[in-house]
Amino acid sequence: MSIDYMKSGRLAVNVLIDLHNQGLETKATFDFVRQSIEPIEAKSKESKKLLADYLDWLPDHFSKHNCDLSKLERLEVTISIDFDKAITPLRMNDAIEFVVVTSTNWKADGRDDEEIEIKQTEVIKRAFLKSGIPEFN
Repeated sequence: MSIDYMKSGRLAVNVLIDLHNQGLETKATFDFVRQSIEPIEAKSKESKKLLADYLDWLPDHFSKHNCDLSKLERLEVTISIDFDKAITPLRMNDAIEFVVVTSTNWKADGRDDEEIEIKQTEVIKRAFLKSGIPEFN
């Protein structure tokens, strides 16, 4: 959901940092069924690679949980950060701390829509707020 290289060398947080640097709302939705990213300003080579990497991983993930991927009707992950609420951690003047909020909405096999929200606090170098966190190609 945030700073994790387990499935991709690309980071969703960097999508939000890019939006922040454009002066836009720092919220992006990755739709795994339609294979799309919103808003349009969040679409980049990097964000498309991030989505593709997770789409490649999904069949294995579903298989390990004995689930049928073909029954997935909806899977949307929305990630956001309110950078206006970011703080400088005590004695860490070169860092910034913020909360990443991820909301996942899904529907499968004709069942009701489900939603889960996860919040996670992250601390990064302040300079990364301009350049983004280093990624792997």
